[in-house]
Amino acid sequence: MLLKKKLIDYLENQTAFFDSDNVSDIFTAKKMAEEFGIKRNTVSHYLSQLNEQEIIVKINTRPVYFLHKEAFENQFYFLSKTIYSSLEELKKEKPLFYKKNDFFSLLIGNSASLSRSIEQLKTAIYYPDNGLPVLLTGESGTGKSYMVKIIYQFCLANDLIEEDVPLVTLNCAQYANNPELLTSQLFGHVKGAYTGADENRKGAFEESDGGILFLDEVHRLNAEGQEKLFTYLDQGIIYRMGESNNPRKVKTRLFFATTEDLSSSFLTTFIRRIPVQIELPALISRTQNERLEMVYDFLIKEQRKIKKTLLVSGQVLHLLKNGIYKGNIGELKNVIKVIVANAFSLQREESEVKIAIHHLSPDFLSHAVLNTSAVVEESVRIDETTTVENLIVQKNPDQQRIIHTYEKLLVEFSTHRSDLTVAEESMKQEVDNLFDFLIFETDREQKQELLLFMTQYVRDTLKQMEASYQITFNGNTVYAISYYLFQCSSVRWQPESTGLIRLIKEFKEKVAQTYATQFQYIERILILIQPKLDIEVSDMDKVLLTLYLNRLGVSRESISAKAIIVAHGYATASSIANVANNMLGKNIFESFDMPLDTTPQKIAEEIVDYSEKNDISNGLVILVDMGSLKEIYEYFPQQLTAPIMIMNNVTTPLALAVGENIQKELSLSDVAVRSASYLKQNWKLIYPQENKAKALLTTCFTGIGTAKQISQLLEESLPAASHLKVIPYDYETLYNHKKKETVFSLYDVVGIIGTANPAIDDMPYLSLEELISGKGTQNLSDWLKKVMTPEENEQFNNRMIRNFSLKKVIDSVTILDSDKVMSEVELFMRIFEELTEQQIANEGKLALYIHISCLIERLIRNETIENYSWERFINQCQKEQLKKIKEAFSVIEKNYSVKIPDSELAYIHDIIFQKLDVSITEEEF
Repeated sequence: MLLKKKLIDYLENQTAFFDSDNVSDIFTAKKMAEEFGIKRNTVSHYLSQLNEQEIIVKINTRPVYFLHKEAFENQFYFLSKTIYSSLEELKKEKPLFYKKNDFFSLLIGNSASLSRSIEQLKTAIYYPDNGLPVLLTGESGTGKSYMVKIIYQFCLANDLIEEDVPLVTLNCAQYANNPELLTSQLFGHVKGAYTGADENRKGAFEESDGGILFLDEVHRLNAEGQEKLFTYLDQGIIYRMGESNNPRKVKTRLFFATTEDLSSSFLTTFIRRIPVQIELPALISRTQNERLEMVYDFLIKEQRKIKKTLLVSGQVLHLLKNGIYKGNIGELKNVIKVIVANAFSLQREESEVKIAIHHLSPDFLSHAVLNTSAVVEESVRIDETTTVENLIVQKNPDQQRIIHTYEKLLVEFSTHRSDLTVAEESMKQEVDNLFDFLIFETDREQKQELLLFMTQYVRDTLKQMEASYQITFNGNTVYAISYYLFQCSSVRWQPESTGLIRLIKEFKEKVAQTYATQFQYIERILILIQPKLDIEVSDMDKVLLTLYLNRLGVSRESISAKAIIVAHGYATASSIANVANNMLGKNIFESFDMPLDTTPQKIAEEIVDYSEKNDISNGLVILVDMGSLKEIYEYFPQQLTAPIMIMNNVTTPLALAVGENIQKELSLSDVAVRSASYLKQNWKLIYPQENKAKALLTTCFTGIGTAKQISQLLEESLPAASHLKVIPYDYETLYNHKKKETVFSLYDVVGIIGTANPAIDDMPYLSLEELISGKGTQNLSDWLKKVMTPEENEQFNNRMIRNFSLKKVIDSVTILDSDKVMSEVELFMRIFEELTEQQIANEGKLALYIHISCLIERLIRNETIENYSWERFINQCQKEQLKKIKEAFSVIEKNYSVKIPDSELAYIHDIIFQKLDVSITEEEF
């Protein structure tokens, strides 16, 4: 029996590395016989038994291959039988949209509550030069040790460590009060190091060389114990106990785990040396779906042990899912083990084991929270073919419908990828069918409150979008997006085969190109919704919602200028507007029929009234029927808040020409020029002189990207009732055109905030570093006195302090610990000041904190500034300054294994010596 268990364990470990296109001989009886040093026919005998027990899959090729069935299904796909005649027959079981799981995808919650943790872990694991140290925190039983085992398997599967290197675990609790023994266990000792040290001995660091070292319960290390780790964390070397002149280079991936609060049990200097800190959520913090999946998973594992079908009542599932477990996942697992054991002991002779409430332990029931108004789960049947995936599909058929739609859309795209419009109708129909199903056929009673919450939030988000983009969403957009997000929030569909991932990416890019405007709206909607509704968004979500929005339509009148026709007579204006609108296929014009004796002043009043009831922020075109009407602008320029263009001698051809050009979203001047060029019309473009909308410009020396990010942070700081517009603007355009730029005609610009001063006369400018440091907040408050009440100004200032804190800025652009990064930058500045014997100005220091934090991130990603000129540094003084900057930067280059290029040196030079008024230039901000 011991040999059989060894064979099972061996195949369970190896099956994860199975490659059907290049099968290794490790799956043959011959190789296993060599591995365990026994006769081949003995191994074959046991393997045949395991195959009959349906634990092992047999592939009758030459040679015969054996696989662990459950391990194969966990890693690859479901198998319908246990004997296959060939590898080709095995491959035929592979589903059309098969996803090969990486080890992290085996974790329940990998796409929800654990998604951020997994993302951080992968970042740490793939980081150059042996990865980054990781500290896992969380309550007892949240899966920290299990996570490290998954990490080890992941590293093996992705060739990040060699096959034969170990995972070494050391529980620090055993050595909490014995620093000497701890030192020996961690670093080893030499003969004679202490009494009883009769021979040289390796410690955990050397044992794990090339692999992974996991220090569990690291909070049990006292200050001295933590300090013993500093040499390795700082330099990558260790000293055995009893030797001080023989440093040993060790490369091991370090993982720590603790259940304690970081501020109470650890030295600050120790925590700073661990850049990636991940908290695993308590079971009660996991979603209900995840808790139910864990219940399913543990029940399935127990079914495999007792080898009898389980019939589990819905009430039992409900109580298990909603139970309170102080020991978290570990306690849930034990509770289920006891329940199944209890039911099995009472029904040993039955072919099926029924699990009901009376099989729950009295202790569990005494702490159970029974909500009689809650909807109970459906009962489930678990046999040898049942998987968690099967049970989820049975429970959530609506989600399967979404997955089915994903797959049909991908098939359509793969057939017509060269021209998406060819498949447009069939894809629209598929999307229509899905949304009709979601809106009209799905059962929403069980989660009515959640759906109502999501719908309300989506409605608020779309209102925000309509205000920001001056658009109107048509039809059932609110309900469609809400119901879709409601159902897809727990869809388990994460294709990971390279071909399918590439196809999805290409599909998304094609949709973004073909339906650019709709795709932009959907991306913005999802960015706003995602953090509030705690949902994960995939590329297929963006594709599907874009196709739906394209079908449903968005009213974009406000994106273009508004247009009205004013004419004397009973129905002159109405007739022209009606003909033009019908021929244009859209309601471009509204009409004003005026009596013959109507004065220009009365007409002006009508237009002012129209402008107050409609959004004319993108301009208003007025077509009039006779010369006297062109003078009406004299009666309303002081009341204007947007540009107005008046054209006289309106005719149907003129209306058609103007309407066509408005639909092209041209500027008012272009509308006038192009329409008048072949109709010989007179026109006048009037910009607001008073009561212009107030605006704040943001700009960036290196492009519009960062300006948009600054704009977004400022918008998030504005009070809800504020009418101030925040507009990102290209630096070069502002610098070259100054106040001639159109934006100054359209808006009353109160000031400019950015990373470089465009130097516009009489235009206030505030640098981003002044804003972050707080020195510029009073200036900004003074700018906004005419725009906001004192209360709104104070609210804006408070929000801005939160949004523009130095630590938050650095946290947003780097995976590394912000305190550690700031310490590195501080060291750089101190070295530079010593080398040059001069002080860096405070504003320069603030700029360097942010810039170098971003710089380290970009250097790691190989995304450096390439177009910043450094050839201009020709005189000896400048060359010497560059040399000293590079020397001071060498510490950061060494610590992060990066190299700073000359273009980046030049940029840092200009920040230090204040050649630029810049602080942040990274597009990632």
